[in-house]
Amino acid sequence: MPSSCQRCGATLVTGASTCSSCGAPVISTMQQNNVIAALCYVGFAITGIIFLLVEPYNHDDYVRYHARQSIAFTVAWIAFSIVMGVFTAVLPGPLSRLFLFLTRLGDLGLAILWAFLIYQAYVGNRFRVPYLTDWAEAVPF
Repeated sequence: MPSSCQRCGATLVTGASTCSSCGAPVISTMQQNNVIAALCYVGFAITGIIFLLVEPYNHDDYVRYHARQSIAFTVAWIAFSIVMGVFTAVLPGPLSRLFLFLTRLGDLGLAILWAFLIYQAYVGNRFRVPYLTDWAEAVPF
């Protein structure tokens, strides 16, 4: 995506440190967008929804990608917790304890994946969670 000078609006050459038209220093917005993309995950779906609605981030493809994935990840985690909670409540004694253990193990795995997604967004990668990202991209939000 070609960027433009904040002072004169001229198109900037990739990697340039100053504008060729007016000489103004080029300020990179990529690092700021990486931080915003990582913040999409911090508040789970709430911050994902916020950054889908707030200007200028709702026009940035990188931030929108991570905001949608954050929302989908939150929905998947809640669905996992509900399904496992029902199994834990309904099944008798030993099976209930087994599902409780599996729930805690799954929550630990999802928490590790959540921290990994925050890191990947911060360093500028579009890490795709299989099936989840496909679903997030198919939903028109």
